[in-house]
Amino acid sequence: MPPVNQRRRDALADAAVAIVAKQGTHGLSHRSVDEMAAVPKGTTSNYFRSRDALLEATVRRVVQLHYEWIAQLRAERDGHLDRAALMDILAQVLDESVTVHKDRYRAMMELLLEGTRRPELHATLVDTFTSGVQLLQEAKLADGSEASDRQRHLLRVIYVGTLFSYIVLPKELQAIGPGETTKTFIDAFLPR
Repeated sequence: MPPVNQRRRDALADAAVAIVAKQGTHGLSHRSVDEMAAVPKGTTSNYFRSRDALLEATVRRVVQLHYEWIAQLRAERDGHLDRAALMDILAQVLDESVTVHKDRYRAMMELLLEGTRRPELHATLVDTFTSGVQLLQEAKLADGSEASDRQRHLLRVIYVGTLFSYIVLPKELQAIGPGETTKTFIDAFLPR
């Protein structure tokens, strides 16, 4: 069990993620986090002294939750990672990113946009989008080979593009879900 102050830090960061998902980064303040987390006024500023520190904590929390989820999905498959497992994991991540974890990934997109103006945030978030690429690097393709740089690049574009598209256009893209879209794309560029 994490120490009490780490639990509080995580709870405050979770509240910040929820605020960014609903209001964008312009809605993020120490006061709004105090209110969302239902803690006494001034609590958030005790943990995160500046707005920049609060933004960085929000980014770190989104990234932490993402990687914990990827690790859990891999563990459910006993670490086995072939082409089929890769496709299943990425499809599940994309499907659940826009349903179960919609706020987390909407916040991530907001933070990525903020990162275009704040390079220190951008670098951390870009790492999140390499998780699919890392899975591809570890996966053995059907012919026993490893993915090429081009394939890894395409996977990143597919992953980010699909996630963004389904977050900003959920109703318009209902005909085919993000997981199925991802599987179709991967099937087209990874050898069987």
